[in-house]
Amino acid sequence: MKTKLIFFGNEQLAQGIKAKTPILDALLAADYEIAALILPTANTRRPFEIAKKAEKLGIPTFYTKNTAELEQIIADAGADVAVLASYGKIIPDSIINAFPCGIINVHPSLLPKYRGTTPIETALLNGDAETGVTVMRLAKKMDAGNIIAQEKVAITPETTKQSLYEELANLGAKLLVEKLPAILAQNAAETAQDDAEATFTAQLSKDLSELQNAQKSALTLSNEVRAYAGFPKSKTTLLGVPCTVTKAHDANQAATELDLLCADGRYLVIDELIPENSKPQSTQAFLNGHKK
Repeated sequence: MKTKLIFFGNEQLAQGIKAKTPILDALLAADYEIAALILPTANTRRPFEIAKKAEKLGIPTFYTKNTAELEQIIADAGADVAVLASYGKIIPDSIINAFPCGIINVHPSLLPKYRGTTPIETALLNGDAETGVTVMRLAKKMDAGNIIAQEKVAITPETTKQSLYEELANLGAKLLVEKLPAILAQNAAETAQDDAEATFTAQLSKDLSELQNAQKSALTLSNEVRAYAGFPKSKTTLLGVPCTVTKAHDANQAATELDLLCADGRYLVIDELIPENSKPQSTQAFLNGHKK
């Protein structure tokens, strides 16, 4: 008989990325039965990728509104454990305790660093040389549960938000599947987090999107371009055209007239952009089409 589990969340571990389902896929490949998929809200305009896959596979999907409803779903499913990946809401103790083996969370940072909803974006914003993924036991306090497994990954100048999301999600899926047998046997080694070492991430909002080159360094802005890809995006006006900058780097001199002189005297060199109502294009293609 297959081991049953419940899956909480949409696997969208960062904002503005194309979400995939590597954690769900890994669980199915390891022959676990997904008794239910639970999401806090429905996205009717653009359904979550995980919801579309669950529908194809016949996995019951629930958009919950209250604790009593959740408790009934869990009771009906008869699952010993739950997995959580980007659920987006605090889960009360009564739900956590409803599973004999608890709820296991896949979080894309090296906890206790970067607790919260934007750890991938924050690592890019801060220019970190590395980050990682944590498999942890869910606790009522946000991202504060015991650590079961962690693994580091490098961040290079070529790392994008999308590529980092995919690397961490795939690695988290691998670690989760490796540790689940011990979790189900209730003999997995766990390490308590040091709350004194905890750092916290902030929500992203649209008012962060303007590239403020007169106030910020070129390196800060190049980090923003990577971290804000997809949402909230990095915007400026070039040759009178509103544009979203999708790729850029900092340099000590400009490469074209589009590049932005920043507060530190260096330049944000724009490599790729999306003009308003147009498609992504190189800097040279934009200049060819707009320079008079």
